[in-house]
Amino acid sequence: MKRSQFFQGLRARNSPTRVTLRQYGSLLSTYLGPQYLRVGAMALFLLANIGLQLLGPQFIRTFIDTFQHSGNEQALTMTALFYLGVAIGSRLVSALAIYFCEDVGWTATNRLRADLTLHCLNLDRSFHTAHTPGELLERVDGNIDTLAGFFSQFIIQVLGNTILMIGVLILMVREHILFGIVLSAYLVISISICIFVQKQATARYKFHWQAQAELSGFWGELLGALEDIASSSAAPYIIRRYFHLQRQENSTEIRSIVFWAGFECTELVLEVLSMVLVLILSAYLFVQGAITLGTVILLLSYNTQLLDHTMEIADQFGSLQQATASLERINEIYHTSSRVQDGPGVSFPTGALDIAFERVSFHYEAEQSVLQNINFRVSAGEKVGLIGRSGSGKTTLIRLLMRFYDPVCGTVTLGEQDIRQAQLNDLRRRIGLVTQEVELFHATLRDNLTFFDTSIEDQRILQAISQLGIDEWYARLPEGLETMLTNTGAGLSAGEAQLLACIRVFLKDPQLIILDEATSRLDPATEKLITQTTERLLTGRTALIIAHRLSTVERVDQIMVLEEGRILEYGERAALACSATSRYAQMLQMAHPEKMFA
Repeated sequence: MKRSQFFQGLRARNSPTRVTLRQYGSLLSTYLGPQYLRVGAMALFLLANIGLQLLGPQFIRTFIDTFQHSGNEQALTMTALFYLGVAIGSRLVSALAIYFCEDVGWTATNRLRADLTLHCLNLDRSFHTAHTPGELLERVDGNIDTLAGFFSQFIIQVLGNTILMIGVLILMVREHILFGIVLSAYLVISISICIFVQKQATARYKFHWQAQAELSGFWGELLGALEDIASSSAAPYIIRRYFHLQRQENSTEIRSIVFWAGFECTELVLEVLSMVLVLILSAYLFVQGAITLGTVILLLSYNTQLLDHTMEIADQFGSLQQATASLERINEIYHTSSRVQDGPGVSFPTGALDIAFERVSFHYEAEQSVLQNINFRVSAGEKVGLIGRSGSGKTTLIRLLMRFYDPVCGTVTLGEQDIRQAQLNDLRRRIGLVTQEVELFHATLRDNLTFFDTSIEDQRILQAISQLGIDEWYARLPEGLETMLTNTGAGLSAGEAQLLACIRVFLKDPQLIILDEATSRLDPATEKLITQTTERLLTGRTALIIAHRLSTVERVDQIMVLEEGRILEYGERAALACSATSRYAQMLQMAHPEKMFA
């Protein structure tokens, strides 16, 4: 079964959160199916271990009965050696079974983690706005870690122990029917309690995981805003918020622990009662001469095995509860479908692409309009500067063009093609976006430029650096393409980070370039260098340039002024600059035109 079919199976349920046995079966077949050889080896060692554990007490009985009746030293020695071989073999086989279980479990959960990450990456921006990075990290990593135990230890403990317990019951019934009746009743009661606890405890574990996710989200926001917190003297609020979330997490964890502890106490009482009943029955049958002393020891050994493995199963039901809660939380994410759906695919023309917005309106929230009836066209190869106050809709236009969101109404076309019909990867491959915030990875310069694409040769990277005219910058790097960068940007200035972003886009070779306030944080000297680089980058391509500084749009062909989600004016830059009634001309005449964008 393909993994996509498993995800579709999750979404197909009436309830977005309830997990059924069928879904567990789909989960196991989807992620354990490709590992059938290792699963087969795991099952083989598991069955061998069970057989050896059942065989061990038989040798003990033989040894005791032989010693009691004949005392044959040779027979005793052989029995002891056989028992020693079985004990050592059982340990070795058990270790191999556990190894294969862990290997299979982690391989399965790593694949599940990769699939869930890809699903999250394909969701639209509204999903990521509603969920903090810390919460998503807890779900993708923490909840799936919990499932690792379900894939590995749960299988070997529950499946293996169940088979072993059935074998023990059969062997005890062969000795005397009363033992089978007593221990079968014990198992029925224990399993009933386990099922009841499993149903009751799942909700408690879900609350616990949610509290952990909220705490992780809090830490993610905190670590990303340390400077703002310190400069605003917001530490007291942060501490209060932390105490609230930590108490909430502690409270949910304590409730789940107390609930499970009560169950374990009940299981312990049942275990003691079972042992007492077996001792009484064994003593009675031994006094009546119905069984030998070796058989008494055999029955007590099997009873101990039965009780021990019943407790192990009970412990694994705790893991099952956590796995169920984790799978339900994963299920919630898989029930979240992106509002931006992939299109069937279109054929874009080669070279620079034209852009058209026709009667486009958009809002993030129903009561708050961001864009209202936007109409404009950009010819292929033109460079358009977008200016306006913060919140006027400039960045939203770009998000619609990249299909981070779809318009509420209207049509956006690129290269005469409706972008909703295009495949998302194909669309975004044709658009190069440079923002003022450049994300870096803790990796070499080469990996940061190519996004870890090993198919891009070093010669092509060096050629791009040369064509962009930034050889001097590259020559100053201590180890060239092998220079290590950090994800915090330490060691790179804001201007150097922008140069890196330009190289990334150049290697992508897009047909449309978008500069979203890429020079807003740079000093004039660095901005001049970036401007020279971007001029080479924009050659032969359509470009949209969002800017607060008018100097950034001095060389564009068209100017668009936005205000409150509407186009205030749109036309040739030179014509608008000479018009007495033009808003753009008024900005040029001001000493500090950027104040109009405040």
